[in-house]
Amino acid sequence: MTSEPTTTTAYKDSDLVYVDPETRTVVGIVEWDKNEKPKSRPYVASPAKDAKPGDKPKGFWRKFYPFGTYRSMKRIFKVEGKIKDAEPNKTLEEVLPRALNEAFWTWNEKKPEVQKEE
Repeated sequence: MTSEPTTTTAYKDSDLVYVDPETRTVVGIVEWDKNEKPKSRPYVASPAKDAKPGDKPKGFWRKFYPFGTYRSMKRIFKVEGKIKDAEPNKTLEEVLPRALNEAFWTWNEKKPEVQKEE
């Protein structure tokens, strides 16, 4: 297995992946041990841009790569760049009557098709 980061488009949102927070790349898919627990992948610090050869990285405290689902890691560590949240497109007059009737709901743009009785 190579330690080179792979492209981010090869992962589904439900895949468990290791992430390098400094370079904001996916290191690989989470591996499991015999007891069905995730293996900890040792962290390899990348040298600073202005560091001299042979210097130790400053503030090196991380021992293992963090891991989680690809969806959560791309939002937390901005793997694919900054993610812009969807802007609300409903007005208060449209939302308030439904919110008063139902405590928890999601607004689906697609209306369910009514089944015709034959």
